Amino acid sequence: MAFNSRNEICLAFKKTNKQLSRKKITIFLIYTIIIVLAIAPAFVLGDGNRNLLLIGVMGASPILILAYRAFFKFDVWLILLMVSLALAPLLNHPESMRWSTVLYSWMFCFAFMAYNRLLHKNAFTVNQFSKLLKYLLMAYFITLVVQQVCVLVGLPIFNISNYDPAEPWKLNSLSAEPSHSARIVALLFYCFLSSKEIVLNRSYSLKLDAKKDQWVWIAFLWTMLTMGSATAFLFLVIVGLKFIERKNIIPLLGMFLIAVLIIANTEITAIERAIDTATAVLTLDPKAVIAADHSASSRIVPMMVLVSMVEIFSLNGLLGHGIDSVSGFLHMYLPGTRDDFTGGGFFFIWYEYGFISFILFLVFTLKSSLTKGNYLNLLFWFLLVFMYGINSQMVWLCIIVLFTFSYYKKQQSNILHHSN
Repeated sequence: MAFNSRNEICLAFKKTNKQLSRKKITIFLIYTIIIVLAIAPAFVLGDGNRNLLLIGVMGASPILILAYRAFFKFDVWLILLMVSLALAPLLNHPESMRWSTVLYSWMFCFAFMAYNRLLHKNAFTVNQFSKLLKYLLMAYFITLVVQQVCVLVGLPIFNISNYDPAEPWKLNSLSAEPSHSARIVALLFYCFLSSKEIVLNRSYSLKLDAKKDQWVWIAFLWTMLTMGSATAFLFLVIVGLKFIERKNIIPLLGMFLIAVLIIANTEITAIERAIDTATAVLTLDPKAVIAADHSASSRIVPMMVLVSMVEIFSLNGLLGHGIDSVSGFLHMYLPGTRDDFTGGGFFFIWYEYGFISFILFLVFTLKSSLTKGNYLNLLFWFLLVFMYGINSQMVWLCIIVLFTFSYYKKQQSNILHHSN
């Protein structure tokens, strides 16, 4: 009996060690996927600013799907989307078919499917998610400060990419370019605040919690205010919307008025461009948007152009005009861009792959990104997913971190429901 008991203890010990080891591997893989989506260091950037490290991780995703066998409702939408992306050009414009482009889209889909399986192992906690976002925000801050010191003392700039010497303080930090960093840092900070609310089991309080997270706030504000991107000021306002409550209206209005006075009495080019661009967009005139900010117009004008061209009730409307069809004419609407320039967000998907692919991706992204009662999720989805399309690192970072927040939010709701 003693022998059997000793054997049982040894077996139980081995089983526990195996479970712990598998749990650590799962957590490590989740960390890896989020990190490679959140950063794009200069040394891993290939042609077209493609993150080669991310491509390598995504390439291993099918192996993870096989290792962590399961099936989820999101798989249905992604499988249908993947089939549509391949069949649409083959059926309607086979001469345009380029498998490398389609497979690149598939890699993002596989990466999400792998991540979904890892997350559902319940090895990665909301507290770990919150801490990871905190460390990423600090990493962006520290990298930017190092870059700023390099500019100040005239040293070669650390991790620089897409740099214009005419704007020496417009720095990219840990992403491919400053405007990307502005979007990513704002998204990470918003999800950090939202995940903290789940940990605290209450709304985030500026009075109670900001002091405890003071270094995260300093990292966020310094990065957004000093990176030199007009986009950063737009996203500062969006993150600020999270704190709009009756009790916060007066201090927020005070901060807004102070900011307006500072802007009115100083020449902050980035802020002026942001205001001019917003005003130009309201006119719905592409030329006005280009005149206001050529950089911002490269994302806004293609949507303006393509929304007037897409249709449903035709073969081209349903199955698209073929791969690379947008790059054949879009450069004519944006002076100074390359002949192969492309863009247009979700309308790009509609125009090239058809309405079926468009609606499949639309439904998938909305279902995975939105959470009941969190209206800012919808705003981030529109600005970081809808406006960018499918083959973008930032799009899938946004989908995955919002999906992760939604996952933990649903867990919290289920716990509260059962406790009541």
